Amino acid sequence: MQIELIKRYKKSLQVNSMAIPADIQEYVEKNVKLMISQTETYLPFIKIAFPYSQNLADGVYNLIIGSALSVFINQYAMRMKYPSAEDFADFGRLTFKYREQIDKFFK
Repeated sequence: MQIELIKRYKKSLQVNSMAIPADIQEYVEKNVKLMISQTETYLPFIKIAFPYSQNLADGVYNLIIGSALSVFINQYAMRMKYPSAEDFADFGRLTFKYREQIDKFFK
């Protein structure tokens, strides 16, 4: 049962058609890429903010995705719209693909 759920989840991550408008998707991805490129800059903050964390990659990922979520919601707000549940699911798929890239900084 769990294996089937994992397979379905991985398959859902591979779906290319997104409900998120292309321009919002572009803003979010630019923000994530910028934050990843500046990881070394805010790493001292992460070490202080999460002193007991055994996995700094989680702290960095959370910081980056939190910033991207703010960009995502603000882009909808500027258009006087609300993101749907499907939009949030697509946001998760969009940002999840950067997880491995962030993990590589700490290996």
